Amino acid sequence: MDKKVVAFVGISVSAAVSGALIKAVGAPPNIEALMPFILTFGIVAGPQYGFINGLLARALYDGYIGWPGWWTVFTSFAYGIVGVCAALAGRLKKGWNRIEIGLLAATLTVIYDFITMFVFGVMFRVPFDTLIIGQIPFTINHLVGNVVFCVVFVPHLMKALNSYLTVEKTGSQVNLVEG
Repeated sequence: MDKKVVAFVGISVSAAVSGALIKAVGAPPNIEALMPFILTFGIVAGPQYGFINGLLARALYDGYIGWPGWWTVFTSFAYGIVGVCAALAGRLKKGWNRIEIGLLAATLTVIYDFITMFVFGVMFRVPFDTLIIGQIPFTINHLVGNVVFCVVFVPHLMKALNSYLTVEKTGSQVNLVEG
């Protein structure tokens, strides 16, 4: 079996389970650990895998926390877009330090929150200014959680995933530059 497929399944399930565990211990709204896995896998494995990983990780997460529904389609698709954006960032830049990872996580979080806010706003015909005001506290939580989780865990995930995927194929890994 292809190493990327094996890694994909492991990363997707790990993202969903870790997010569910964080929720189980009483994390505030929008604090979950999906972003470090989706960001890492997108950067290291590419846009196709990044998209599918984001989609599956979010869908599994909703299932694990007992909250799947029609919204799962939209939130999963939005995390799929995050996976593609992470992959594109990975193609533009090969060395990442923790500050850059934090900035990328913040950018991707804002993209995700904007997509989901916009889709739900259109569906429920909520005025845009009301959406923005209502979204602010959730986005703040989401930004803090995602940036902290990414700064702490992405370097380790990136190193492990690069090691696993480049055993047979050297020269294609994305490097983490400590700093």
